[in-house]
Amino acid sequence: MTDMWQGRTCLVTGGAGFGGSHLVAELVERGSRVTVIDREPIESKPLEDMGVEDAITFIQGDLREPETLAEAFAHDRFDVVFHLAADPIIMNSLSKPASVVDDNVRATTQVLEACRTAENQPVFVFASSGAYYGDSFEPEPIPETREPRPATNLYGPSKMAAEMIVRGYGNTFKIPHASCRFMNTYGPGDRHASRLVPRALSQLAAGDGYDFGDRDDGSTRLDFLYVGDMARAYMSAADHLASGGEPGAFNFGNSTLNSIRDVAERASLAYDGVAREPQFRGVRTGPPRQRRLDVTKARTVLGWSASTGLDEGLEKTVAWFRAGVPAS
Repeated sequence: MTDMWQGRTCLVTGGAGFGGSHLVAELVERGSRVTVIDREPIESKPLEDMGVEDAITFIQGDLREPETLAEAFAHDRFDVVFHLAADPIIMNSLSKPASVVDDNVRATTQVLEACRTAENQPVFVFASSGAYYGDSFEPEPIPETREPRPATNLYGPSKMAAEMIVRGYGNTFKIPHASCRFMNTYGPGDRHASRLVPRALSQLAAGDGYDFGDRDDGSTRLDFLYVGDMARAYMSAADHLASGGEPGAFNFGNSTLNSIRDVAERASLAYDGVAREPQFRGVRTGPPRQRRLDVTKARTVLGWSASTGLDEGLEKTVAWFRAGVPAS
């Protein structure tokens, strides 16, 4: 049977990054023709780890500059546009909020405008976030229909605003669109030491303590999703749209709550079998934050479900970290 991704033309913005590189590698393996736009070079980035740089067209540039997208759309007629480019670092949204909003909102508008004016109208898949829903303190899974709540930083509101623009362009100009809301993705290729799993592995390798600072007391409970499951989620959303499915938002996650203390402890065991006590020096000022997503819609409409549990995912991540290349 011929793979339906064979020969598809795909644009992946942010494709040199952590999540984008896994999606690009999966698309290349399935036989798609892939163009990547990223303002960072391939060198020393996750995409280079994947070893697919010779199989793709790479454009280094800023999406907020019209000539970057003009170059990409002049190069090929895209069947699918995966818009993953964003500033996903929470601390950046506190230290330089205007820049994060600009990256996450204006760039999204530029990509949608390129899709609107393209000779052929591609399917548009947007990388949103579970942060769309704002702060949450209840353990019940959050459905796509829940209204956003206030957030403690500008990252979540920037993704919410971008989603509204995606929906507006899609509905007004009949662009098939899906917004993919993810939880706390981790896995091979993630080098952002501000995030829990990369920070754990970096400290374990350095051997100079297991301290996660004062941002949390360790009680926050979140849903952690392996990056390979995320790549499949993007593609399942694109398949749905390409076959005439209804546009809209989809949640993706493991639907399992784990405290960040528990994840740090399990990362230590995955690293070398040693049980270490992680230090979380934050002071709790109220009920612990809890957030997991209801993935019923993704399972029933897209046929998607997470296939990698936390321990297996941590083992794959440790294998990549030790070897310097991604685990399969």
